[in-house]
This record gives sequence, structure tokens and C-alpha cells, in this order.
Amino acid sequence: MLNAKCPAVRKSFSRTALALVLAGLVAGCGLTGDDTSSSTPSSGTGSVVTSIVTTGQGPIQVDPRTFEQQPNCPRLELRSETFLIMKYERGKQDDPRHLLYQASIENWARECFRVGDRVQVKIGLSGRVTPGPVWPGGEVVLPLRVSLISGSAEDAPLQSQVFSIPVTVGSGAPAEIWTLVDESFTVGSQAGQRLVFGFDEGPQKPAKRR
Repeated sequence: MLNAKCPAVRKSFSRTALALVLAGLVAGCGLTGDDTSSSTPSSGTGSVVTSIVTTGQGPIQVDPRTFEQQPNCPRLELRSETFLIMKYERGKQDDPRHLLYQASIENWARECFRVGDRVQVKIGLSGRVTPGPVWPGGEVVLPLRVSLISGSAEDAPLQSQVFSIPVTVGSGAPAEIWTLVDESFTVGSQAGQRLVFGFDEGPQKPAKRR
């Protein structure tokens, strides 16, 4: 739960600056929210409010989006058993001595923006690819599916997309970080929708040897 605390205002401010500061703080003190059910637009600092107080020497800037009602933002959910890919040499499945690489999903987040009567969702996913002992070096293509679902997991998705994420990993190199940022999903104003994501293993491009 976000609780905004109101700092004291210095008496040295001019009356005009003081009035502006109090207006900004009243708006800020009324902010409460739960980041599991809603999200705020990106402002470069992760907050919808950007206030600049320059001890009376400049204006105070308040983001007008502070006063907008926050849209319903679909929850991000990792699909069960889809956070990890482990690739082995052919015929050597589950033998760690013949592991080519391991890929994982480790972090995710989303933000929502109101666009007319719709809500645009910006998602960010990241993880890493770790080369195994027999990885020759080259490119891995990770298949990542994101689906918009309303209702149970058995229902047909309202929207679904598979992203192909290329990651170049050298032989014997440290793990490489991969990231995906996408803004292609838009939803209505109704609550209860979810964005479910995970690796969707299928035919992949062969690794490119160096």
C-alpha cells in the first residue's frame, strides 16, 4: 500500500510558492494504491507525480495524470511449468554433461495507459541464458508466448502472440541477459482480465556456430 507522507513547508517560501506547494502536497497525500491491481504510467522515475521545488526560484510541476482515475490493469501471470528451457545434445536428454544451454524467465512487470476508451498495456520481461559445458557458441532463439485471458485458463485467449527473442551466447561465456518490452496488447475497461506468459517450446532455429 502506497502512503504519501506530507513534508513540512519552509516558512521562507513566498506566498505564491507556498500555495503551489500545498496544492501539490494535498494531491500527493490523497494517493493510495495497491500495485497488484493497478499500475501507473511511466514517467522516467516510476511515479505519476513529478514535483520540482526550487526554493521559490522556479515553478512546481505536477503531472496532470496524477488526477486521472487509474485504469484497470490486467495482472501478469507466469504459466505453470513454463519458466525454464533446458536444451541437451540429441540423445543425451537430462545428462548435465551434455547440456547445451539453460534459459529462464526471472523478472516481469507491467504498466497501463488509458488511450481513449481502451487501456494499453506495456509489459517487460527478462531472464538469462546460461551456456552448458558442450555449447559451441552462437545464437539461441527463445520462443515466448503472451496471451490475454478473461476467465479460466481453459478459455480461448482473447489475444495471443509468440515472440522470438534472439540471444547470442559465446562458448564458455557467462550467462547473457535477455529482455522483452512490448506495448501491443490493448484491453477494455472491464476487470478480471489477465496476461499469461511463458516459454512456448516449438520448432526453433538451429544454433549458429562461430
